Amino acid sequence: MTNLLLTTDFSDESKRAFQPARELAEKLGLGITLLTVVQDLKAIPHGAPLAPQQSSPGLDQAVAEARKNIAEAAQLLGENCPVKTVVATGESIAKTITRTAAEIHAPFIAISTHGRTGLRHMVLGSVAEEVVRNSEVPVICYPPAS
Repeated sequence: MTNLLLTTDFSDESKRAFQPARELAEKLGLGITLLTVVQDLKAIPHGAPLAPQQSSPGLDQAVAEARKNIAEAAQLLGENCPVKTVVATGESIAKTITRTAAEIHAPFIAISTHGRTGLRHMVLGSVAEEVVRNSEVPVICYPPAS
């Protein structure tokens, strides 16, 4: 079965996309792959400038926590639609999302935006915006609640 890719960071804003994405998947006869990305910011170990970059020591714990949270989040999608869960790691959240979409052959990506503007947008950036720019498949963006 083909699955649309639905992303979550477990925030209320990201969960807002669950119901409309589920309804769309049901209408199109698709399943859902619910994805969360644990950012893996690699760094060179202190005092060893020639050593290869290493993942954060807390990465395994963060992945385990994400697996627990995504299982709970998947229950919010109900039982009428088949749901697979994926916890991925990567340095760039947006690139990991688009890579995962390609790997599962998703017909499109569903993502919620936080709607940040001004300085917050400049500092924090926009994962949704980067996904839209770099995706090879259509992206459905659910805007913030008004």
